[in-house]
Amino acid sequence: MPSRNPVSGNLLMSGYASSGQHRDALALLRAADFSLNEYVLSTAVSATAHVWCYDMGRQCHGHAVKSGLAEHHYVCNALLHMYCQCAHVEDAVKVFEILGHCASTKELLLGRQVHAQALKRRLELSVYVGSALVDMYGKCECAYDASSAFEVLPEKNVVSWTAVMTAYTQNELFEEALQLFLDLKMEGVQPNEFTYAVALNSCAGLAALKNGNALSASTMKTGHWGALSVCNALINMYAKSGINDAWRVFISMPWRDVVSWNSIIIGYAHHGLAREAMSVFHDMLFAEETPSYVTFVGVLSACAQLGLVDEGLYYLNTMMKEMGIKPGREHYTCMVGLLCRDGRLDEAEHFILGNYIGTDVVAWKSLLGSCQVYKNYGLGHRVAEQILQLKPNDVGTYVMLSNMYARANRWDGVVKVRKLMKERGVRKEPGVSWIQVGSEVQVFTSDNKNHQWINQITRKLRELIDQIKGIGYVPNFAVVLHDVEDEQKAEHLMYHSEKMSLAFGLIHSPEGATIRIMKNLRICDDCHVTMKLISLVTRRRIVVRDTVRFHCIEDGVCSCDDHW
Repeated sequence: MPSRNPVSGNLLMSGYASSGQHRDALALLRAADFSLNEYVLSTAVSATAHVWCYDMGRQCHGHAVKSGLAEHHYVCNALLHMYCQCAHVEDAVKVFEILGHCASTKELLLGRQVHAQALKRRLELSVYVGSALVDMYGKCECAYDASSAFEVLPEKNVVSWTAVMTAYTQNELFEEALQLFLDLKMEGVQPNEFTYAVALNSCAGLAALKNGNALSASTMKTGHWGALSVCNALINMYAKSGINDAWRVFISMPWRDVVSWNSIIIGYAHHGLAREAMSVFHDMLFAEETPSYVTFVGVLSACAQLGLVDEGLYYLNTMMKEMGIKPGREHYTCMVGLLCRDGRLDEAEHFILGNYIGTDVVAWKSLLGSCQVYKNYGLGHRVAEQILQLKPNDVGTYVMLSNMYARANRWDGVVKVRKLMKERGVRKEPGVSWIQVGSEVQVFTSDNKNHQWINQITRKLRELIDQIKGIGYVPNFAVVLHDVEDEQKAEHLMYHSEKMSLAFGLIHSPEGATIRIMKNLRICDDCHVTMKLISLVTRRRIVVRDTVRFHCIEDGVCSCDDHW
């Protein structure tokens, strides 16, 4: 060839490298008469690693920096492998930088290689390298490896404590993170603003309002309350329990960033306060804060609740494009919910299939739920089959399919669903709910009658069910997948975990107090109806947070408008 371009040059170098002729590949690089792009550089760097040619690897690194290619994914990974292979990781700063890259790109295998090199040189005992290891393992979803890296540190400072707490929180080990916070204080380490933020986010994950309030008071005493990270975490924590307190924090912040705006918008949307969410979004634009990817998830969710189809399409197709934000799965799923809320179920199905989210179970389940609401059982059956192809053991889909058959008086279909579950070995995950009254958290499991307050709870539930039957309650036996008599089905429904939590809350909370319940699964149709009717007869506000959303129930009406 009279001259080569980067493509042909890279192909030739790759050919040499793949056949083990790494020195020939490097010789070609030295005589290169073509410009070096990211692919050529990554091939060259990999070759230097194989022949332990550290000096040339450093030269490639320098060229990558000068040409602006050092941050490219392929080049960066090749450089990291080269540094590890050539064992030039004596410098703790270099190890720290490499681990930071591994954490941001979730390169677990490479991170483990760097860890091994650090172990050889005892660098893992450095508090900064150790903290970087903890951070890397946490972001790579290896919380217990993060804990192990933390435990071997001879000296632990607030950075390392915060790093391991963050690792637990990122992996939804919220109780463990809060226990670490207590351990930190017992060790005499003073939390900083980031430590408090992590602890508050752990409280958010548990909806532990009492603990969150205690932490909030502590931040005031220690002077950390006004810090941006702390206030953002407070908004998140309060939004998981009661949105009014989140709003009070938001308006009292000395300054805000996009995370602050996103937290309050999404908080309002999750609580079913869509108009408030949209109002805050417009305030955000007026304040000239640039919306992010996450912002539009909250905005489209609010549009879905309000049935604003045209506005939702405008935000998705016009405003996001103008701001350079590429729509993702979450945005498309919100649009499916929006179309479903408006009763445009066939259009929602076409939208799923036409926007590359045909494998997204969440989108299909949103459509399935709406098929149930609008009694489009034909489409619902087809959608359920689609979900079960993607996720054969999804119990919620079997329950909704059974429910649709029952509502259509297709009892043969109900039997068919039960038989299919039995054949596939699908078992319904036990429903677990919990409620905090005072300083204690009480946990209830469906059909578990061993709770110390079970007698009082049973009496309260029977009393409540008798009351709501007088205003139209009829047990929904379709959600019971056990093949038993109606009397036993009614008994089973009564001991759903969220009902037991509600009864406990009504017994032990002051008159008029809001009842807040957490649930590990989607709240079933029967419990949803029951909660609405009980809110009427008790004049209580009931907030249930399930895996889908918040249900803010008051005076017989739920914020979800029966779509969830």
